[in-house]
Amino acid sequence: MTDTKTEFKLKSPPEDGITRVTFGPNSSQFLLVSSWDKKVRLYDIVSNNQRCAYSHTMPVLDCVFQDPIHVWSGGVDQVLKCYDINSGSEVAVGNHDNAIKC
Repeated sequence: MTDTKTEFKLKSPPEDGITRVTFGPNSSQFLLVSSWDKKVRLYDIVSNNQRCAYSHTMPVLDCVFQDPIHVWSGGVDQVLKCYDINSGSEVAVGNHDNAIKC
């Protein structure tokens, strides 16, 4: 639902504090959101639907698009993940000694 041309209310927002919000690299139609609820979500703001989501074991502190298909995330669980939006597959790429945030 659109309140104004620059403000959108998501139907199914994160259940805890948001840590990062970033629009897709080629279109402002897609919004990537990480949260303290341990999830990363991709929203299509034109249709106001959650397109996909994946989880970490602890709060997620950061997320970023690599390209229109791949996203990266890290958080308090000290795990760096790469997620393929098209296939729905995620890979734990590495670990760190502390929480991960860009």
